[in-house]
Amino acid sequence: MTKYLKKYFLLLACIFFIQTQLVKAQQVSNLTISDAYEKYRDSLKKTPYEWHLPILGNKIRKAGFDIPYPNGINVLYAYSRQDIVISDAFVGFDTDNLIGIDGIARFQKIQAEVNGYSLRYDFWLLPFLNIYGILGGINSQTNIQLGLPFELEFNTNNNGTVAGWGAVVAGAIGPLIVQGDFTMAWTFMDNLNEPARTLVAGLRTGYLFRFRDKPERNIAFLVGGQYLGLNPDGSGVVDLEKLVGITPDDKSRALEQLDQWYDGLTDTEQQVLAPIYDGASRWLSSNDPVNLNYRFKKALPYPVSLNIGINFQWNKRYNILANYSFLGSRNQLVFGLNYRFGFKGKNLLQGVTL
Repeated sequence: MTKYLKKYFLLLACIFFIQTQLVKAQQVSNLTISDAYEKYRDSLKKTPYEWHLPILGNKIRKAGFDIPYPNGINVLYAYSRQDIVISDAFVGFDTDNLIGIDGIARFQKIQAEVNGYSLRYDFWLLPFLNIYGILGGINSQTNIQLGLPFELEFNTNNNGTVAGWGAVVAGAIGPLIVQGDFTMAWTFMDNLNEPARTLVAGLRTGYLFRFRDKPERNIAFLVGGQYLGLNPDGSGVVDLEKLVGITPDDKSRALEQLDQWYDGLTDTEQQVLAPIYDGASRWLSSNDPVNLNYRFKKALPYPVSLNIGINFQWNKRYNILANYSFLGSRNQLVFGLNYRFGFKGKNLLQGVTL
């Protein structure tokens, strides 16, 4: 145990050292690119820092570093398309009698398309550490292609509410930018017993271009990698008619294939699978509502993807961002508009000597 504690504290010390170096790098990163920018830097050193946050912001400002306003409101839109793998699936028309279908059902393809809208509030707690909270909604359309016990392709539509939080660690060495981010979000849907949890972590680096005669304007290009992790467990109950929504002709063909599949089973297999067959047959042969209970594990085939992005700061109040993630198991586009402001007051820990 002592050995693991030593490793843990050593890791913390390394993280603290890296973060300290990032702050120091920020303090000298505003290299002179024009007379106008040099005058702007000089004015920063002489201008009193009027915001509560970030902690030590006054010290950073006096060093000539043009840190952003500490608080921000972000409006974000995201579109993503991702493949999903289902395993350890259990279904049943009776909540107390779920039957494993891994050896029965064959999913040829499961692909989700998600449109998401969110509002994000963030603040710089430290010159290198940003904390934020997210609240929004999503619309998800999932294309499912079933190969067994009958061939069927259908789309499901679901709406949900998303809430979460995250953090960004950022720094610069000259015009070079380094940024790491972490997000934890929960999606609430009516057909899920528990909210779906998503973890996103990324690391990016890039280059910051400044406008010679516009000191408050810049544009940054970033590239890196991103990891997306899903909570593997999922369970719930769904109305099959609302879930699938197939035509009467498709139902008739599916019922015929289901009967052929069931007739080809042995007596023992028919006895075990009778509850599944009876429920599916009842649904396919009528328009009466039938609820399906389910439990499964889900994952992405390739959870790591590449990421490229651009951040355009028009002035210290407004900036626009765009990110694209690709390769791996998904493609995602994110667009955002950010408005920044601050709460006036004595800067926290401004009397501390660095």
